[in-house]
Amino acid sequence: MTASTIYFRNPAGLVLEHSLDRYAELRYLPGKRQTGDLAALLAQLGQLLLARNWHKFLSDNRQMAPYSADEKQWFASQWLPGVVPRPTPLTGVVVLPEQVVARLSFLEMSMKASEGSLRYRTFHELDEALSYLTALAQ
Repeated sequence: MTASTIYFRNPAGLVLEHSLDRYAELRYLPGKRQTGDLAALLAQLGQLLLARNWHKFLSDNRQMAPYSADEKQWFASQWLPGVVPRPTPLTGVVVLPEQVVARLSFLEMSMKASEGSLRYRTFHELDEALSYLTALAQ
């Protein structure tokens, strides 16, 4: 993994900028999120991607807690359909959560993305995800 700069941080996670490899990284932090934390995190991810004209991001979900019902509703109604500004098309390369419940929570949401301009590719290991990400066209 290349050097990165923290672009945004809140209790839900970090948005990191990988300028040399031209991608953003979303890194979930462990623990319970407050209302609005996920929305703020993903809004900042979208802003960074738009500002740099990047169309790919790494999402390190290994420490992620399961989505709440409110977060699932927001994710499905705001993030997936592109209501939250972000580039299109967009590829998210995801390292799945370690917790089974969190993994199922994410997979439920990612399956809803299959018809839009946001594509997720999931991996169990960070090294596999990074190899795939770097192989994507710049």
